[in-house]
Amino acid sequence: MRKILKNYRGVKYIIPSLTGFLILYLIPLFLVLKYSFQKSSFNTSFVGFDNYINIVHNKSFCLAMNNTIKFVIIAIPLIIVLSFLLALTVYETKPPKFVSLFIILPMVIPSGSIAGFFKEAFGSGTNNILETKYAMIIVVFLYIWRNTGYNFIIYLASFSKIDRGIIEASEIDGISYLGKIKHIFIPLTAPGTAFVGILSIINSFKIFKDIFIIQGEYPNPSIYMMQHFLNNKFNFLKYEELTTAANIFTLMTLILVFIFLRIDRNYARKVGRLK
Repeated sequence: MRKILKNYRGVKYIIPSLTGFLILYLIPLFLVLKYSFQKSSFNTSFVGFDNYINIVHNKSFCLAMNNTIKFVIIAIPLIIVLSFLLALTVYETKPPKFVSLFIILPMVIPSGSIAGFFKEAFGSGTNNILETKYAMIIVVFLYIWRNTGYNFIIYLASFSKIDRGIIEASEIDGISYLGKIKHIFIPLTAPGTAFVGILSIINSFKIFKDIFIIQGEYPNPSIYMMQHFLNNKFNFLKYEELTTAANIFTLMTLILVFIFLRIDRNYARKVGRLK
């Protein structure tokens, strides 16, 4: 009985958090699943997987999904590699502090200012690239410039935790610099890479805000993202299509997160942190 009471005293402190999690996350999650299996917002009759079948044949959904996947495939690897190389350069060369400041600075600039600058630079006048098929390149550049600072900080912290003795021992053995990157820096920063990957995925979905500020609800079709589709369905109260698309989108995101977690686990085994 004493043990039960002791455990209860610990549990009662997390009851407020659990209550908030239940109300703000679990209940909405079940409602989202419920809406995706009913006929419409006003007709709650069960329709099975009809909404999922219909949504994958929806041209707007296919366009948004294709653009989102294309953006993720291009932007995520680029920002991870760039962040890694920048952090490695700063770690190895120890430049003045203002160099790191310039890398981090875009993080604190308001979205409106950034979107306004990119709109004037690439979306107006005779050189309106945002209305061409090359608009995705501008969006990828905006995303990388805006979010590299986050990943740079994480990688820099990962490098600082590496035992210098390992690096010095490898140099005595005559390892090349590329070998040092491949066999020391990449494996020992794998947890940081996994976290950077997950954070990059989350931040990649925020690019919708910048595109929305620049071009509104219906931008150039080449940069029409999944969030545009979801936002438009919400505006027209088509919750069955909104929730169905959101569930597919969430599943895609979870698969990407799982891939990064597997990368972390595999590299952890290689360096002997896991049995």
